[in-house]
Amino acid sequence: MKNKTRSSIRNFVRATRGANMVEYIILVGLVALICIGGYTVFGDKVNKSIGAQASTVATVNTTAGAAP
Repeated sequence: MKNKTRSSIRNFVRATRGANMVEYIILVGLVALICIGGYTVFGDKVNKSIGAQASTVATVNTTAGAAP
């Protein structure tokens, strides 16, 4: 009986069947948190930069269209 219990405990401790999925879920969660943090920190700056570039492109298109 003791040997069977020890064997069961050893098998339980050594079992890694679901470990890869758990690690993957933790990794995906970490990446999501990093993305959310990056968007929170840099979101406004990126939006302003893209808006400025769009304005420049619109100005270039208007100027090029007005050329004789």
